[in-house]
Amino acid sequence: MEHTEHTSTAVHTSATPTPSRPHRWRRDTVELAAVFVSVTAADLVAKVVVKGHDGPVLLAASAAALLATTLFHTWWSHRHHLHGPPPPAPVASPTALWRVRATVRNSPAGLAPVCTAFAERQVAIVSMQSHPLPEGAVDEFVLRAPHALTSTDLATLVTTGGHDLLDAPTRVL
Repeated sequence: MEHTEHTSTAVHTSATPTPSRPHRWRRDTVELAAVFVSVTAADLVAKVVVKGHDGPVLLAASAAALLATTLFHTWWSHRHHLHGPPPPAPVASPTALWRVRATVRNSPAGLAPVCTAFAERQVAIVSMQSHPLPEGAVDEFVLRAPHALTSTDLATLVTTGGHDLLDAPTRVL
């Protein structure tokens, strides 16, 4: 018969990393001492509440102290940003607006290749209008593209995506 050994691991929610194996007994000793202190304090409070004449007053004062501590901690954490400073804003590269008109055959997922080509070069579609034709449609895009992209670059993206240009891409801003 095989002998298997089961070990349990404690889940710690503290932000500090767990210490290495040789110093684990120190942490365990501190935690055990904290448990004994907590039990002793709870026993003392229970005895005062049950046997003392000021029991209800003590309970009310304890509740008020806990509430005041919670409110103070909430105020302090919001005022002093205990969670660290906000992340820096992303640096926006200069962009330009372009108008592009192209024809496309009317087929399922006909826009997908051109949208993929735009996304790969960090080109955002600000708006799009589709004008139906007897066979296909004319798509008119307003694009926000990196400043470094030229009219030729945008034309290549559109034709690579399966559209046929009606005219050269026009820079709006």
